[in-house]
Amino acid sequence: MIIAELRSLRWADLFLHSLVDPRALYRQIARKEPRPLALSFLVPAMVSGIGILTTSVLAVQTGFFYYKITYGWILFFLFNSVTVLIAAGLMDMAAQFLGFRGNMRDLVPLLNFSLFPRVFILPLVYVFKAFSFAPIFFYSFFLVGLLVWSAFIAVQGLAEMHNCGFGRAVLIYLFPGLLTGTALFFMAILLAICGAGYIAG
Repeated sequence: MIIAELRSLRWADLFLHSLVDPRALYRQIARKEPRPLALSFLVPAMVSGIGILTTSVLAVQTGFFYYKITYGWILFFLFNSVTVLIAAGLMDMAAQFLGFRGNMRDLVPLLNFSLFPRVFILPLVYVFKAFSFAPIFFYSFFLVGLLVWSAFIAVQGLAEMHNCGFGRAVLIYLFPGLLTGTALFFMAILLAICGAGYIAG
């Protein structure tokens, strides 16, 4: 069964659609072919490994590299996966607040596949590292560009999922960040007040 799925190359369409047609990506995820939820977690695994290799290219390596590429890779994979799960839950909640149907099972693979453009950071940065031409600047530049690309994939997929306009899809996508930012803002204010009270006392 697994061999037949691999030979069918339907799994490759998920990666291709994530780059060129996010709406088609969601439609394939919704059809559950082939097992998009499990397959999607390959993406944060690849992104985690390539992220470590990219930052390693920019610095002189020591024996610590072994720990980064093994234990560090596991750590970043778990971090990226948990981040996707939390973000999916918050986006699903925002969608339901806006009157749409909850669909977290399809949202998790959509967000995982939206990370796929970030695998291109290594070859892009390596070119500038090879020529010693401001590699850290271009690392930051390309990283921002790839993050925007990932956000666009997720927003387009959300618009297709809920059959809504681009603006509402952006609002759903930004909800986790807005909620987290608001919570951190008020926590900082409360900590400052408590700190000032402690010093005054």
